[in-house]
Amino acid sequence: MNRRLVQMFSKQLSQVPKYFGSNEQPILLRNEKSGYYVNPEAVARRMIKVISLHDEVKNPSGITLQSTWADIGLTDMAYVEVMVEVEREFEIEFPDADVECFRTVNDAVEYVARSFFAI
Repeated sequence: MNRRLVQMFSKQLSQVPKYFGSNEQPILLRNEKSGYYVNPEAVARRMIKVISLHDEVKNPSGITLQSTWADIGLTDMAYVEVMVEVEREFEIEFPDADVECFRTVNDAVEYVARSFFAI
């Protein structure tokens, strides 16, 4: 009985992948020098895409990392709606105090890239 269990488990363990990743990007270990858990370039692409899909955005193709929320054309309510969509995209939740500190798109990107729980 024990021999069969060992054979069964050794076969299953040999099939376990060595690296895990999402469809969008591989899961990275935190880079000690930069402090990022997630690739900031991938976060920026995904976040700009989410922001550009909102109805109140004036010029979706003109969104950059240095764009402020006013430059993008978001009212306070629209900003909250965008942040909720960003939370859904990355499956994280922003504390209210942190959301109030985001002045530019890059501020939000940096926060998500440094978040341990972002995907």
